[in-house]
Formats: sequence, C-alpha cells, structure tokens
Amino acid sequence: MTNQVDLSQISIRLEDICKKVTKSISFIPSDVNISFTETFYAPTLSCLEDINKSYPLKIDNSLINEWDIFAYDESSQNFKALEGDLLFISSALIKIEETYRFNLTINPYFLTTIKKFRDTSEHHIRFNENVGEEQNKIFVECKKKAIMDNVSPHSIVFIDGPIIGGNISDPIIKMDDALREIDCIPVYFVKNSNSRLIIDNIPSLSQEFNSDFHWASHNLKESQRSPFFKYTDGHSHSKTKVFTYVKALAGFPARVEFYTKSFEKYENIMPQLMDLIEYLFIVQGDFENPQIRPIAIAEKYAKEGLKIINIPAQLQKLGFQPTINQVRFG
Repeated sequence: MTNQVDLSQISIRLEDICKKVTKSISFIPSDVNISFTETFYAPTLSCLEDINKSYPLKIDNSLINEWDIFAYDESSQNFKALEGDLLFISSALIKIEETYRFNLTINPYFLTTIKKFRDTSEHHIRFNENVGEEQNKIFVECKKKAIMDNVSPHSIVFIDGPIIGGNISDPIIKMDDALREIDCIPVYFVKNSNSRLIIDNIPSLSQEFNSDFHWASHNLKESQRSPFFKYTDGHSHSKTKVFTYVKALAGFPARVEFYTKSFEKYENIMPQLMDLIEYLFIVQGDFENPQIRPIAIAEKYAKEGLKIINIPAQLQKLGFQPTINQVRFG
C-alpha cells in the first residue's frame, strides 16, 4: 500500500523553482539529523511511585490479542542547493498482523528564503529563514497525517520521538487528543536526550550524573524500568507528560512517554503495556541500538521508501545548483 509517490508532481514543483541546469553535477543525499529540542519551562516534576525503587518487567504479549498494534517512524534525505534545501521525507506506518501491513508515503519539500515564495499557496514550497525550525514542522505534519489517516480505533500506537519538545509540542498534543477520542493509546519513544529533569530535581543525583539517561543507565538493571514521573510545564499546563525509563536489554535504556491525559485514561492497563514493551524490545534483541520491533520494522520500510524513487537520479535531471559542500561532502 504505497501512495503519494508521484514523481511527475515532484518534477513539476522542482522545475518551476530551478534557476540553472547542472546536469553534470549529481547530488549525493545526506540523512537529516532530526533534533527536537526538549525545552522545559519552569518545570514541575513529581514522582508517581517510589523514587528509590526500580520496577521489574516481564515478557508478556497478551495485549496483542486485545488491541490492534501500529508503529510509526520516518526517514529523510536532504539536498542543499544554492536556491534552498530539498527535503524528502519517507513516512512509514506499520500494523502487526500475521504479516506486517504498511502504509508508505514519500513527500518532497523545497525550503528557501527566496522572498517571492513567502506567500505561496503551494504546500510543498516553504519560505522560512530558519530552515531547522521549518524542517521540524514538516516532520510533525508528516507524522500526524500518516498516523491519523491510517490508524484504526482501539489501537496501541508506538511512535518514534518525544511528545514535548519546542515547537512540536502543540501539534503532537492535538494528535494525541484525537487518537484518545477513538480509543487509541499513543506511546512515544526517545533514545537520545540530554534531559536533566530528574537529576535537577534531586540534588544528590546531579552530583553524580550528567543526564537522566546517564542516571537510568547506571540505576537500572536488565528488564527493569524506573518509577513513573510526571512533568508539567510551568507556563503551559497543557504541556504535560508521564514518563519512565526502560532497560529491557543489557545496554542502553530508552524513555517511554505518555501524554498525561492518555496515561490517566489507560492507567489500569499500564502494567500489561509496559510488559508488552519489554517483550517487543526482547524480540528485536538489538543491544547496540535497542528499539521495539514494530518501530524497527517501520524504520526499515521508511528507509527503503527513499530508495524506491531513486531521488539522486531524479534530481540529476533537474536544474538546481548544489552548494559546493553538497558536492564535496554530500
């Protein structure tokens, strides 16, 4: 089930923008480093369980028989031209059945500071003097559309990335609200973060640890999770989440997050859900890059999506002029 891979539309949009023909120079794609800054304003943090305890996890997949299971991830490639940035995002949503079913969407975007595009009505052409900010907005738009267009009611939806983070917070919270209305449980996974919410609120920990991930890695043993913590933004009480750190395998922990309203609605099945997450980490079995298996599969589909349309070959036919660093380093 592959949609929105329309190369004719991509060519029309990009050719309308191009300035020069540089057929002798090919683009080399580079992966986009997605960085959602975790900004916490006047944070209020509380521990919902015993701060001095770690909680055991067991392998249990019984919820798979009671709920539909979806997972989302994306992959992207960026091409820097003198006219602006060309961004391609491949969004994959998979559903666990006897075999994995998937929905794959590849979208092209042109990001530029050329002022004639300031008021364009073309969705895939974006004027913004802050390219990184615009990229984050686009990633969230693609995530919301892929999930909301394809998730069925009464589902658990595993999503790569945080729920609270800079300019992504409001649209993700709205998506979470919409999913909860159709009896879906969105679960967010964070693998890398310099967050210090926990250690900054416990002075003794800040003396010993560099970040919350450092603390979790040191404090948790295999098949354990930390207590649940609740964060609320002091400036906007709608920006709130409940989170825990999970160490399913020996190695790196992961942070598992819920929007507070979703956590409270489904609190009665949280023990089973955390055991399902443990199971999905174990069946993937990757010690160096721990992920739950559905998200790992979604990531593979998303990466393959960029190969399907052979973006470098398509761009070679177009008239953008790559920057010198794009040619030298990709």
